Amino acid sequence: MTVRLSEASDAAPGDIRAFNVRTGELAWVFHTIPWPGEFGYETFPEDAWQNTYVGAANNWSGMSVDRKRGILFVPTGSAAYDFYGGNRPGENLFSDCLLALDARTGKRIWHYQFVHHDIWDRDLPAPPNLITLTRNGRRVDAVAQVTKQGYVFVFNRETGESLFDINEIPVPPSDINEIPVPPSDLPGEITWPTQPIPVKPAPFARMSTSLTEADIPEWIADREKILQGFKNYRKEQWAPPSREGTLLFPGYDGAAEWGGAAADPETGILYVNANEMAWVMQMVEVPGAQALQALSPGERIYSTRCASCHGSGRQGNPASGFPALTGLKNRLDKNKVSGLIASGKGMMPGISLPEAEKEALLRFLFEEETDNTGSTNQPVQEIRKDQVPFVSTGYNKFLDANGLPAFSPPYGSMTAIDLNTGEHLWRIVLGEDPQLKKMGIRNTGTENYGGPVVTRNGLLFIAATKDGKFRAFDKKNGRLLWETDLPAASFATPATYEINGRQFIVLACGGTKLGAPKGNKYVAYALPER
Repeated sequence: MTVRLSEASDAAPGDIRAFNVRTGELAWVFHTIPWPGEFGYETFPEDAWQNTYVGAANNWSGMSVDRKRGILFVPTGSAAYDFYGGNRPGENLFSDCLLALDARTGKRIWHYQFVHHDIWDRDLPAPPNLITLTRNGRRVDAVAQVTKQGYVFVFNRETGESLFDINEIPVPPSDINEIPVPPSDLPGEITWPTQPIPVKPAPFARMSTSLTEADIPEWIADREKILQGFKNYRKEQWAPPSREGTLLFPGYDGAAEWGGAAADPETGILYVNANEMAWVMQMVEVPGAQALQALSPGERIYSTRCASCHGSGRQGNPASGFPALTGLKNRLDKNKVSGLIASGKGMMPGISLPEAEKEALLRFLFEEETDNTGSTNQPVQEIRKDQVPFVSTGYNKFLDANGLPAFSPPYGSMTAIDLNTGEHLWRIVLGEDPQLKKMGIRNTGTENYGGPVVTRNGLLFIAATKDGKFRAFDKKNGRLLWETDLPAASFATPATYEINGRQFIVLACGGTKLGAPKGNKYVAYALPER
C-alpha cells in the first residue's frame, strides 16, 4: 500500500503495508525507518524509529511486481524534513531506495539507495519498469528506475546487481583549482560525502553544472537582476541547500516525474520524458523560541507549518502550484478552509492539529487575531522540540518578472535509451511554450507531467505538455507523426485498451497545473485499423 505523508518534521513513518484482500487483515509491514535489530537501523539516530522527529521515507509513486518471482519493487521517498537533515545524520536507509521485497512476506531481498542522506527532496518519482534485456549475449530480466536527477539505474531483478557500472563520487566536487567546496553552510547539517552516478546510461536531462551566464537569454524581462542572482547561487552538482540560494537543475519536480517511462518489451528501449526547469532552493533560519512566542498563536503555527510552501507573507507561489492565502475572508468560507486543513488538497497533505491550534490558525488566516501575545485566545501547544532550525523559503522556479524561464530552452524533452547497451538513440524537444511562441521563439519544449505509452506497431503516444496537445511519434526516430489539441491539458499517462480487435487510447484531461486552464473530461481515440 502506498501512502502520502507530510514532508515536514511531523511526518509519520512511511511503512510499507500489505493486506489480505479477502479478509482485510494486515499481512505484513516493512519499516522504511528501521526498528532496533533491523537492517539499516544504524543509518539513522537510534531513536528515529519512534517517530519523534523523523518520518516519511514512504512510497507515494507506485510499485511494480514481478508476478513470476513474487518480487515487489518499491521506490521510496526522502526522509522528512526534506531540506535539512541535521537531526537525522547518516545515510538514512530506506529513504530514496529501490526495495526488492518478497511479495508474500515483506522480507527484504535487496535494496539500492540512490541518494544518501537526502536534503534535496530527490525522492523516486515513478514506479520502476520491468524489462528483459540482452547483456553480453544472454537475456537478463531487469528492473529500471528513472530518477529526478535525470539518471536511469538498471538492475538484475533477482540479485540487485547493476547492469552498468556505478561510481560513488565525492560531493559537492572541488572546483577547477582544487579548492575544497564547503558541503553545507547550515549549522548542524552533516552532508553525506559521496553520491552514486551511473556510468551508463548518460543523463537524459541537463544538469546545473551545464548552465552558464550565456544561458541567460537576452529576451528575458529583468536580465541584469537574474544574472546577479545566477552568479550568487551555488551551482555545483549535489550542492546542498544554502542561505544564499542553490540552483537545483533538474528542479524539485525532477527530470523524471510521476508519469514515469515507457519500456518496449521487444526491443529493450526505454522512452522517458523530462522536465528541464531550474528551481532556486533557499533556506532561512526558523525564528527561535523567544521570537516565535512574540508572534500571535495563529501566526506562530503558520510560520512553522505553512510558510515553507505558501510564503512568509502568505503570498503563495502560483507558478509552482502553491496558492496565495491572502484575502481568504473575501474568498472562502472558514468551515471549508478548516476542512481543507484536515483533509488536504492537491499537493497538500492533510495536517492533524489539536482543535485549539487549528482555531488559532484559522483566526490568523482570516485576519481575526488582534493580540500578538495570544492572551485573549485559547492556549496552543508549546513550540515543538522537533522543530528544525532551517526551512526552505518555498518551491520557487528560476523565472523572470514575466513568469518565463530565466534560462535558455529546451524546457521539456523526450529521450529513447537502449538499455541493452546503455546508449541514447535519439532525443527530441517535447512541447512548445505558448507565450514564447507568440514572441517568435520556437522549439522551446515545455514542462510536462504524465508519461508516454509505446505500442507494438511503432507508435509512441504522450500528452503531458503545458501546451495541451496530444502527440504521436515514430518510436524508432522520434519523428512527429500526428498531434491534436485536447479540451484541457492532460498531465497523466494515457491508457490503451482493445475492444473487438480495435485498439483505443484514453486520456484524463484535467488541466490546472502549470497555469493550464481547468478541465474535466476523458477523451478516447481509436487507432487506425490495419
